[in-house]
Amino acid sequence: MEDFEKILIWHFEKYPLMEPVDAVKLCFQSAFGCGHLVKNEEFALSMLENELDATEENSGARLFEPIGGGYVRLDLHKAKAIGIPKEKICEVFIKSANSGEKTEFGPKIKLLKKLSEERKTPFLERELDEYLSGYNGEMVSHGERYKTEYHPAYRVILEKLAEELQ
Repeated sequence: MEDFEKILIWHFEKYPLMEPVDAVKLCFQSAFGCGHLVKNEEFALSMLENELDATEENSGARLFEPIGGGYVRLDLHKAKAIGIPKEKICEVFIKSANSGEKTEFGPKIKLLKKLSEERKTPFLERELDEYLSGYNGEMVSHGERYKTEYHPAYRVILEKLAEELQ
């Protein structure tokens, strides 16, 4: 968990406007990857194409962001800027979704709570407690503030498959 603590703190520093929902999403993705199996490749490619069309290129972005659990977030802004084919992105995403390594979610939430108690999160402990009291344990979307400020566009992939995209 020591490595995941470093990853959380890295995200808090990079995204200081994170809210509890964004931190829980990070924990979820670190434990479960993209959170679902991809059964329809055509649909997955169509969704990716739509997102890439709406995503601005950013060659200054980092291609991969660590999220722990053997996963990374592939930044679509950077992928588009350097010309990674959408078919290759989709292929790696599907492989990752269908063969992911599941890790424990509970200990990651416990660590998140510890960091909020220690005031190492960009949100208050009571905000996290309030959010978790209504959380159902499923994948969530980023909060509106995170979306507005950071324009997230990525795919969660297995870290060991990242080299296929470089």
